[in-house]
Amino acid sequence: METTNITVDALTNDVAEKPTVRAKVRIHKYTGKENHMISLVEASILTRTYRESEERGAVKGNFFGRYIFERILAQDGCVGIRSYFAAYDDGSPTLVHVGIDENGNDMIYGVLGDGGFPCPPFCGQDNILNADLGDRLIPVRKNNDMFSGLENHGITIAEAKNDVSNHRKEKDSNAIKGIYFSRDLYKKILAQDGCVGIRFYYAEEGELPTFVLVGADSKGNDLLGITGDGGFPCPPFCGGDSAL
Repeated sequence: METTNITVDALTNDVAEKPTVRAKVRIHKYTGKENHMISLVEASILTRTYRESEERGAVKGNFFGRYIFERILAQDGCVGIRSYFAAYDDGSPTLVHVGIDENGNDMIYGVLGDGGFPCPPFCGQDNILNADLGDRLIPVRKNNDMFSGLENHGITIAEAKNDVSNHRKEKDSNAIKGIYFSRDLYKKILAQDGCVGIRFYYAEEGELPTFVLVGADSKGNDLLGITGDGGFPCPPFCGGDSAL
């Protein structure tokens, strides 16, 4: 029998020439019933952590009328909404909302939302989500109706792409881009008496950005009965690549 001498270099070269087999990535299935509920105390800690890292007078959150969420969630196959961190051309923060299917993919050719009302100045009464109250009483403001719930937050994909790009100009490529919340959370918040929309408070959890969601009435006051957090961040829960 003829003996064949095989060197270590030959084996190494043979392995190097073989195509790389990529591991299959499990796709996370979304149901729309994910539980994002948290207590008011937990929510206040998250929003306070964010405020402590920002300058006084910075935008704390954005209000969006209920109509945009109802339109997004009414799309066939929509199980929730991903809200992307975004910014206008002048640098002021906002959010871009897009529907999500069960595979976590952005429904970018459907309804998109942006153009929220920033707090401040559209804050309503002070509460533990937007102010450091200590032991003082919450001031009673005789403010008039400021929201109807029918505000038009619809935007084009080009506008949405511009706004998310503005936010990411100086961000690390692995920074959190957006956060998903289930349709179940939106339904519960919007079902509250007097709720005309949702305010997204900017928050931090262990130095990672997140949102606290709370309903708001026509005067802009927060409805503190239901608060939501614990969304799925992108990355890693991004679905397929999209323009957003």
